[in-house]
Amino acid sequence: MKRFVLLLLVAGLAGGGYYGYRHYYNGGEPARASAPAGPRTVPVEVAAVEVMTVNEEVEALGTLAADESIVIAPEIAGRVVALGFREGERVKAGQELVKLDTAILDAELKQAMADLGLARDTNDRLKGLVSRGSGTQVALDESAARLASSEARVQLAKAKLAQSTLVAPFNGVVGLRSVGIGDYVSVGKQLITLTNIDPIKIDFRVPEIYLSRVKVGQPVQVRVDAAPDKPFAGKIFAIDPVVDVNGRAIRLRATVPNPDLALKPGLFARLSIIVDQRENAIVVPEMAVVPDGIGKMIYVAENGKARRVPVELGKRLPGKVEVVGGLKPGMQIVTAGQMRLRDGAAIAIKDAIVRTSQL
Repeated sequence: MKRFVLLLLVAGLAGGGYYGYRHYYNGGEPARASAPAGPRTVPVEVAAVEVMTVNEEVEALGTLAADESIVIAPEIAGRVVALGFREGERVKAGQELVKLDTAILDAELKQAMADLGLARDTNDRLKGLVSRGSGTQVALDESAARLASSEARVQLAKAKLAQSTLVAPFNGVVGLRSVGIGDYVSVGKQLITLTNIDPIKIDFRVPEIYLSRVKVGQPVQVRVDAAPDKPFAGKIFAIDPVVDVNGRAIRLRATVPNPDLALKPGLFARLSIIVDQRENAIVVPEMAVVPDGIGKMIYVAENGKARRVPVELGKRLPGKVEVVGGLKPGMQIVTAGQMRLRDGAAIAIKDAIVRTSQL
């Protein structure tokens, strides 16, 4: 029995050795399972290079200010008898705002006119007498002086009467009043404010390096926190000829149309000024840019392969970036899967695969 078992064991070892020799060796060398199928492709996503207009902008902060703002105050004392406005409403130039009582002024004017008439008649009679040789030149000179004085008193009475009515010197919006009908006001008492905020002004500063790139009439975009979703367009109105030595900045003033009075003086504003505009600029998705040891690069899809192209970047946009050197219009760039690529690697565009499968 032992011999029989030993014989079976030897036969099994011999059969296994023969099987291994036939399947794993061929002429004394290891047999190769199969030949390589070809270079391995990397699935990627691509996008076309965009061509668009890119604006080079400088950001600034500023404060809104009224185009004109004054305090309406009387030049003479008197009692208020009428108000020709409502608080917060628009008024036009020449519109009556406050009217003072003129009873005393009217009487003073009538008296001055009567004195003037008498002085004129007296002067005319003295002229006749002097011409006939029965009057004196001294009396005529005194009469002429009284006539001139009477004329001056008439002019003064008329000026005071005109000052009894306060009118708007320009178009604007009146503020809150501090006077009412029946109040007695003294000379110089502040009654109301008149403000012109259409257009409205913005004072701001930019670094001195932009001195040669800003000019009068240049457009600006304005945003305020009070209306964050509504941009406003304006223009540079004036540039201060003196550079601020403390901040090394240029002081500028812009005007913004404000027909609906949405902008108010004192608001904080953010401005954007276009200092340069580049037509036909090349723009790519920001995700397509890959950093390397010395700069930035992008993979370009050409003839089923990825070509590594060093690029020079320009202005950054939301989700995109301008390329100022390295790419040309019409190129297909890799936007996804580029981290597994190397220069010259074979690629398979996912979009093309999906379209083929759908057909």
